[in-house]
Amino acid sequence: MLTQLIHKSSLAIMLITLSACQDKPEVVEQIRALKTFTVSELANGQQRRFPGIVHATDSSSLSFEVGGKVQQVLVDIGDSVKKGQLLADLDKEPYKLDVQAALADLASARSDYKNKQNQFQRVDELEKKGWASKSMWDTALAERDTSKNRINYANSKLNLAKRDLRLTELTAQFDGSIASRSVDPFTKVIAGQKLFEINADGTMNVEFDISETIISKIHQGMTVMVNFPTLDSETSEARISFIGSAAGTANSFPIKADLLNPPAFIRPGMSADVHFILRDDKHHDGYLIPLAAILPGDDDAFAYVFIYNLETSKVHKTAIETPKDAAQNNMIQVSKGLNAGDRIAVAGVSFLNDEQQVKLMQH
Repeated sequence: MLTQLIHKSSLAIMLITLSACQDKPEVVEQIRALKTFTVSELANGQQRRFPGIVHATDSSSLSFEVGGKVQQVLVDIGDSVKKGQLLADLDKEPYKLDVQAALADLASARSDYKNKQNQFQRVDELEKKGWASKSMWDTALAERDTSKNRINYANSKLNLAKRDLRLTELTAQFDGSIASRSVDPFTKVIAGQKLFEINADGTMNVEFDISETIISKIHQGMTVMVNFPTLDSETSEARISFIGSAAGTANSFPIKADLLNPPAFIRPGMSADVHFILRDDKHHDGYLIPLAAILPGDDDAFAYVFIYNLETSKVHKTAIETPKDAAQNNMIQVSKGLNAGDRIAVAGVSFLNDEQQVKLMQH
């Protein structure tokens, strides 16, 4: 009896243990998404800051090409829209009447042409038999040709009337969002009156002005850093895409820089600061990187960054050296440890480890 009890107890313990092992959830290691910054700007020279405004790379003002009374407005500021989506339309009744009138004119012109064609044929036969004069034949021919031209004119008027009817509907030219709206239902508008501003989805740029004294020191394709004053520690790389050929107000030149890796919540209209390093090419003092990329080290003179390896998708903890008082405007100068083209982590560095597997953040 005692032997049977021991056997049953052992069996019960084994079953409980097996059940516990089966119920234990499998631990799946999560791969951290990495926001990166590409090392490129030399840190020697004078740093300059220029205020700018974020804009959608593609933006358009929308208006009706015909005037009339607005029938309905289907979108508001901030709404996302798709290409071809109806935004607003006009009262179509006047334009439908124009189409009907043009159809009537065309029918009348075709009927008149038919009569003039028959009349010309009769005169032509009489003229061939010598029973009608040459002047009568010329008159009949001219009247037939005139009536034919009237058909062409009436047909053109009909096409224009149909076109105007189509233009009573205002649609989005591309996927994007409504940035401004200045129209309400049942108000009268004229052709060309701005009603909406639409910003296209996709890339954004920063527009700003620089003085004539430094225009010669920048070039298209040059990489600059942009930070956003209303967003703490948020930065983005940008590349100069446009340099104005003529100076404007206060002898300043308009510049555009395309944002390369903006934070997801950046929107057109936000203020931005663009940072330039006006370099002295005679010497090289290191590179500028965002403060957010720095992991403090054990020694005051040293710190660490995590360099991303594209081939292995891992980060490598790397010691760097920074000069004294090297930080300004959310950027810091690195004198040793980095090379141009290195891609470093710029967010959540305190949670990273050497040789950690990561994936690049999708913007």
